[in-house]
Amino acid sequence: MRIRRNLFVVCGLVAGLVWVGCGPVGGDGITETCSGQIFCAGHGTCDDSTGTEVCTCFTGYTGQACQDCDVGFMDDGSGACVQVDQCTYQCAIQNRECVGIEGDIICGDCLDGYYEQDGVCLQACAAESHEGELVPLDLYVMLDRSSSMTDGGKWSAVVSALQGFAQSPDTAGIGMGLQFFPLDPSATIPGACTTDAECGLYGPCMPGFNMCTGSFATDTSCDPADYDDPLVPIQVLPGVSAAIVSALDAESAGGAATPTQPAMEGAVIYTTAWAQANPSHLTFIVFATDGEPTGCMYNSISGTADSAQSAAAANPSVKTFVIGVGSTLDALNQIASAGGTGQAYLVDTGGNVTQQFIDALNEIRSTGACLFQIPQPDVGVVDFEMINVNLVDPADPENPTTVYGVGTEAGCDPTTGGWYYDDPAAPEMILLCPATCDEVRVNGLDVEILMGCATIVE
Repeated sequence: MRIRRNLFVVCGLVAGLVWVGCGPVGGDGITETCSGQIFCAGHGTCDDSTGTEVCTCFTGYTGQACQDCDVGFMDDGSGACVQVDQCTYQCAIQNRECVGIEGDIICGDCLDGYYEQDGVCLQACAAESHEGELVPLDLYVMLDRSSSMTDGGKWSAVVSALQGFAQSPDTAGIGMGLQFFPLDPSATIPGACTTDAECGLYGPCMPGFNMCTGSFATDTSCDPADYDDPLVPIQVLPGVSAAIVSALDAESAGGAATPTQPAMEGAVIYTTAWAQANPSHLTFIVFATDGEPTGCMYNSISGTADSAQSAAAANPSVKTFVIGVGSTLDALNQIASAGGTGQAYLVDTGGNVTQQFIDALNEIRSTGACLFQIPQPDVGVVDFEMINVNLVDPADPENPTTVYGVGTEAGCDPTTGGWYYDDPAAPEMILLCPATCDEVRVNGLDVEILMGCATIVE
């Protein structure tokens, strides 16, 4: 193929390969004089005998400087054009592999370096790869130590479960804190009374006795302020495990009442402050009790649920998981539902209480197993529209599976799953949809977060 060009004057680089001198050159940057130079991209011969240089391209090449592959030829990756069959050629135009000819050309999967979206193979960009890191999880345990916890060995079984959880290698990296209820009051409990108002938090005033109800449970504070300081502040396991184990060993059940609402209100005060100070963490209250509220003027299931709901609605949100030590504590579901966790875990005291309690704790722990931190890019700031998520099989790390972004939780497909941000307007973390989360946990997959390429959406 012979190609003739017009001339103009320039100094420059020929086809990205060689420098040419100043003087009359072709319109694509090839000098008029061929002698002593490499022209036509090395894929043809140069002729300037007419005063105008002309490239005669070798078979398989085309273009003014023989820089392109001709029809039926493809770049082999090194810059050389090689002849291919029509199936390979036609499929390559679509960035797909040829899988054979059966009357018609059949194209298959996208070529390496491409991904499929909406039926089109798009070229993948070079993204930064970051190993997925789970959002730090913090559990604050508020444990009932009322006298009924001694029945049937419930107390020792629950203590054993909590100590085992705190000492397990599987919980390393989780934050854990602890407090008990009831606690001794920090102020004197009112005694004699003629009205409920005189009893304050420790009412009502008992008619005929003229005594505040709370005065009969002298070891029980009804003041939420007495419950807003943890016995063991939230710290990371296994570092805090010794303090957790020691605190459980030192405590015993025997409280005269069950101040459920004041204890929950105190836990909410502590954990919401903790969450605000640690906004990148996931903070949960684990409220464990064996009965419904008793004692105190303001102490009801509905009041406790209101407190749990306020924590769930806070920013950052603090959800409440409830573990009822007893199988007939359905009223506790109201607290769990208000706290954003659906239903309470009910431990059947006729079975293995320790194992059931550990199972509940592990299931609570697994709730944070599919929430990932948004990594910082190596250069610049995070572009939330340039993030992708891959699932990686440790046995086949070279073939990851890309997970579609679905925008919000409502976009999660029950079968194919997906991922989304906790807050699309101001993302703090990446959440896997339930189906994808199950796939990760069941198959032991790793999560890879890619930065720098447009988010692949379904």
